[in-house]
Amino acid sequence: MKKQNPNNKLAFRKAVVAELNDNQLQDVNGGSIISVAVTIALSILVDQLLD
Repeated sequence: MKKQNPNNKLAFRKAVVAELNDNQLQDVNGGSIISVAVTIALSILVDQLLD
């Protein structure tokens, strides 16, 4: 059985996600451009509200 690393977490910085262009967004598996755009917009909004 494959050993699992408990510290193996997916971590994205907002700047990295926001810098993706349309071609890179289309390459993201398991999602759509609309959901990524909404996620980015909500992330920015929440960040502004919490500051």
